[in-house]
Amino acid sequence: MKKKFFVQSIMAITTIGMLFTALPVLAEDVVPSAVSSVSVSSSANETEESVTTGSGSGTGGSPSAKEDFSRTTEAGSNPSETKETSEKSEEEKEEEGEDAQMPVVSYAAHVQRAGWPDKEVISGETTHTYAGFTGKGLRVEAIRASVKGDQNLGITYNTYVQQKRWTGWQSDGAAAGTTGQSLRVEAIVMKLTGSDADKYDLYYRAHVQSFGWLAWAKNGELAGTTNLSRRVEAYEVAIVKKGEAAPARSAARSVAYLTVPTVTYQTHVQRYGWGQGEVSNGALSGTTGQGLRMEALKIHLNKTTGFTGGILYCSHIQRLGWERNWKADGELSGTEGKGLRLEAIRIRLTGEMADCFDVYYRTHVQRFGWTGWASNGADCGSAGYGYRLEAMEIRIVAKGSSAPGSTANTFHQYTVRDAYPLACARLDQIGWDLRAAYNWARNFRYISMDIPSSRGARYFATLAFTNQSGDCYGKSASFYEMAKALGYDAHWVVGYVATSGGGREEHGWVEIDNYNGGTHVFDPSFEQGVHKNGFAITYGQKGTWKYLDYSRQN
Repeated sequence: MKKKFFVQSIMAITTIGMLFTALPVLAEDVVPSAVSSVSVSSSANETEESVTTGSGSGTGGSPSAKEDFSRTTEAGSNPSETKETSEKSEEEKEEEGEDAQMPVVSYAAHVQRAGWPDKEVISGETTHTYAGFTGKGLRVEAIRASVKGDQNLGITYNTYVQQKRWTGWQSDGAAAGTTGQSLRVEAIVMKLTGSDADKYDLYYRAHVQSFGWLAWAKNGELAGTTNLSRRVEAYEVAIVKKGEAAPARSAARSVAYLTVPTVTYQTHVQRYGWGQGEVSNGALSGTTGQGLRMEALKIHLNKTTGFTGGILYCSHIQRLGWERNWKADGELSGTEGKGLRLEAIRIRLTGEMADCFDVYYRTHVQRFGWTGWASNGADCGSAGYGYRLEAMEIRIVAKGSSAPGSTANTFHQYTVRDAYPLACARLDQIGWDLRAAYNWARNFRYISMDIPSSRGARYFATLAFTNQSGDCYGKSASFYEMAKALGYDAHWVVGYVATSGGGREEHGWVEIDNYNGGTHVFDPSFEQGVHKNGFAITYGQKGTWKYLDYSRQN
């Protein structure tokens, strides 16, 4: 039994000894996996060095290896699981490495009063995403930008500046725009350069006076405004992988660029019809010096996307007066095939177009020539004279900008003083009364004048008002003009009166329609000559002259 116990004891001791002898070997087998697990972020050479260190540590092994082995064992992992984890982490690290190499744009704005900033904006940052200021009413005067993180990538950019227009392309940190001249940047354009440019898209947008943030422009598209006199107050830049979307940002407009819309118009002209075709932006439509009437017109806008509203217009037509309804965006205003002249026009904008722009227009009028520039719905041309429109021009400018030319004498409205200045001056002296006008014409000195009636009422009236003398034509013509100035439906009449010897004499008098319910004759020469009433008599009335072969001259 002792022998048996002894043998068992020897076997137990031998077993324990074998276990202690095997421990370093077991540890040596585990270390490479453990070290491999720790060395994910290291290079291949660094991993091999760790393995060598672990195997050369003798029977005691490496303390770090033991700790890694202990952690692996406690986690319930095995060498194969550790290897899978190692491979997955390597892929993730590679992706992280690619993200770290994504290029960025460093950019800045030279701002009114503030100048260049101490620190440039970096694209992709979330703390401050744009250069310049919003809500302060300060203009950007110049910009600069450069690419960081890719030696094969550059950036070039240009600015549209007040008074100077496009200032020229600059690149990689050089300033585009002006400084020290107090001139606003109104638009920008940017592009990537270099061999890696086809790998990325460059987005940029502008914050513009009156409009706020516009939409994103991309890869050489325009951002901002031109010909609107609006300052860029800030701008933002973003670079993304080719085909990716621009950063999600709110914008007041759905477009990146705004400019003055094109106005296109066409006139229907006597003899030519619509044959002259369309013209745009201030060009002449119609004719001058040919005595041809405009009969109709069409107007429409090629407006910038993003502006609401349109253009309305109407015409003053011979005999018909002003059209009742405004016409819109290419509709016909006026008439075709009726031989009726246009005498005046009105044009106006609607919606955001009216908020952002002014429309100016002028007309060429028979006898008056070119009018001044009317705007935004005002009358332009003439009315009451029976004068034709012969041509027109239209322009659209940014709201508040200067007119294209003089704004004087845009509309010639028929007035009594314009039509009968001498008659009105005489009525100012004698009183604005029909009987007073008749008495004045009756009483001035009669003189015989061998001048044919074909010279017209204006000729004889002018002689009478100037000289306070004249024959029957002068008396009747001066009274006719005063009656017209007083608003009566008067007409100068020329014919003959019968003489006692059976002959007849040339004579002139006045008819007034709608006077006391009918047409009456007013003959100041008759009353002066025969001392009988000649005021508001009728043809064939007893005691009056017999009027023969007469006709109205106007």
